[in-house]
Amino acid sequence: MGEELAMRIAIDIKCLRYNNSGIGRYLKCMLDALQKLDKENEYLLFSPTPIDYPISNPNFKLCPIPGIKILGRNLPGIFWQQTTLVKALRQNKVDIVWGPEQTLPVPPCACKKILTVHDFVYKRYPETMQRSVRCINNTFGEKSILCASKIALVSEFTKQELQSFYPQVPNEKLVVIPNGANVQDSSTGSSQDLRKKQLLFVGSLEPRKNLKNLVTALEILGSQGIEIPLILTGPKGWKNETEIDLLKNSPIAKNIRHLGFVSDSELRNLYATSAAVVFPSLYEGFGLPVLEALAMRTPILTTRGSVMESIAGKCGIYFDATQPKDMACVIKKFFEVAEPWKYLDAVETERLQILSTYRWENSARKLMEVFNELR
Repeated sequence: MGEELAMRIAIDIKCLRYNNSGIGRYLKCMLDALQKLDKENEYLLFSPTPIDYPISNPNFKLCPIPGIKILGRNLPGIFWQQTTLVKALRQNKVDIVWGPEQTLPVPPCACKKILTVHDFVYKRYPETMQRSVRCINNTFGEKSILCASKIALVSEFTKQELQSFYPQVPNEKLVVIPNGANVQDSSTGSSQDLRKKQLLFVGSLEPRKNLKNLVTALEILGSQGIEIPLILTGPKGWKNETEIDLLKNSPIAKNIRHLGFVSDSELRNLYATSAAVVFPSLYEGFGLPVLEALAMRTPILTTRGSVMESIAGKCGIYFDATQPKDMACVIKKFFEVAEPWKYLDAVETERLQILSTYRWENSARKLMEVFNELR
């Protein structure tokens, strides 16, 4: 690629203000990979406030641009995106803008637009979302889908969901770009003597994550004299009154620890020291903890018939997430083995194949192919 052909690519990185979210983790990993791979194009990383994201590639530039204030207060990020960011795209003569969190600047501008869609929670489980977030997805999210030059879906499942809800969107606009895993961390999990008899739950406390059924399953085991500690990590989420009540009043409350948000290094340590990750979510567009668990050589217990099964394949252990009794049965059977964390040893070839497929470098390369296609 010659210098005259280099593109100016804008990225809306405002979600990195709250990078403990799944999308924040996704964007950080994609940016890290893009910095390693793309030495030609120029990247402008726009946000309404300064963001502490490390830059190692001189072609990448942090561009904090304050938005409109009313009575001394900043307007919500979506309004910054639809006003201030649009103006910045025009002023900087941007060729392509990428919206990694399901919305794009909707007003017309000369640049091409790429949208990443992670899931359709706002369609499938609207009651689990904050009203403001649901409103943003139902308005700006839908408009973004319709105005995008290209739409990147994180899984074939999410692509099928989009085609179901928006059949008017041409198939040629759609491209599947799966998430990745930090494979370089996998060696940390190889020291099996660090494992403890505990389950790790990675996710926010909200209804679709299905913590209620998981706790019920562990209560069933507790009534049989089988005590299994459960470690919870992730943001508080919303509509979580039931989940909060569970943590306080469950008969097995003493066996549950909610750590909230933890650092990347703390999360890696939890993956490396837990017997298994349990991920009973009722609905996901991808299910990043599944890959993260496999990268750390940690067994994954997750929802049968979901997108997680299509990712983990033979490496996963599956239950009916709508039936606490089935979950309890599967968990009990898993821990009946002397060293259950060695489950993945028997499917090491499959595990390595999955990790070679789902790499952030592969995801970034596919995104770069979309950039070049829109040149």
